[in-house]
Amino acid sequence: MKRILSAVLAAMLWTSPVMAEDDRQVIELTKEQRDVMLSQMRGFLEVVQDIVLATAEGDMEAVKEAARANGMGHHRQPGQRGMGAGRAAPMEFRQMGRATHMAFDELAQAAEFGPQMVLEELGVLMSNCTGCHATFKLVEKP
Repeated sequence: MKRILSAVLAAMLWTSPVMAEDDRQVIELTKEQRDVMLSQMRGFLEVVQDIVLATAEGDMEAVKEAARANGMGHHRQPGQRGMGAGRAAPMEFRQMGRATHMAFDELAQAAEFGPQMVLEELGVLMSNCTGCHATFKLVEKP
């Protein structure tokens, strides 16, 4: 089990080679919108950390609770929107965000089947995160 978690953590820390040019698609946002989006992304990462730690302890109830906190139900709650930031982003970005919330829900369901399934779903979820970060760059409007 520890080997699996070590492999997952190593994969999460691995980064692709530095590119000479940053050819990611720019998403221009107000400072406030950018701050909200970055805060939400950090929140995703904090929940992933909680999930990894709970999985290491074999606490599948904690995994479910942490995953559901960022699932579609949480996404739809009033006050969780990013000051119109979503509308300022391209459709592909919004689709990736929705898929990430759905992946958290799938991960919560996977906890019913144990740590191996949690890690598999966590890998799917993290590929969504890395794909988004490789594709888009949030910048403040001048």
